[in-house]
Amino acid sequence: MVATLQDPLWLGPKLRESILLDQYIAKEELQRLLPQLYKRHPEKLTRIRHGLPRRADAVWQHGVPARDGEIFRLVLESANSDWQQLVTLETDRTLSVDGKVYRRGVMVDYKSNLQEKVITVRTREGMLWVWNAWRHRRSGTAGPWYLESLSNHSGMIVETLPDGFRYSCNEGRDDDDYDDLVFRIERIGMAAASPAKITRQAELVERH
Repeated sequence: MVATLQDPLWLGPKLRESILLDQYIAKEELQRLLPQLYKRHPEKLTRIRHGLPRRADAVWQHGVPARDGEIFRLVLESANSDWQQLVTLETDRTLSVDGKVYRRGVMVDYKSNLQEKVITVRTREGMLWVWNAWRHRRSGTAGPWYLESLSNHSGMIVETLPDGFRYSCNEGRDDDDYDDLVFRIERIGMAAASPAKITRQAELVERH
């Protein structure tokens, strides 16, 4: 074998592995992998990344176009892991899960197959941001829980559906099976306007 800058064989195995996992990626690829973080804080994102998804069609984050007041159904289809699986949902304003309002974001944990949640989005930028996360104990069954995401070759395969998207997720365990969590997000309608908003709209119509 011949040593190259991409594969520095002259280094010890642990240091060599660490260097190979650190990759300098183009701005366009960073935007594809991390669209929410890129839009919020592009100047803070380093282009040297560790543990990128190994599948070319995988992403770390995904944006679902959403209207202000749009309602979605989150369906947690299945999980295949002994680690706890979670879905992260975020907007630039608020969102509610089954009527409970959260500012900007919330993490929904998987509990059973075909578990459903109703999500109402409040947004100015017109986007519901989505990514997977997981919680595990590094020492097996004992010790503290660690919450992680967007790392260690994790990712999501995003499938476009007639009314939304399906996400097949890989946690931060080094296997690339993309079956650790499968969920979908479906559009189901718009939230009703509040009485105050309806009155204001009527006043504007009368004036014109």
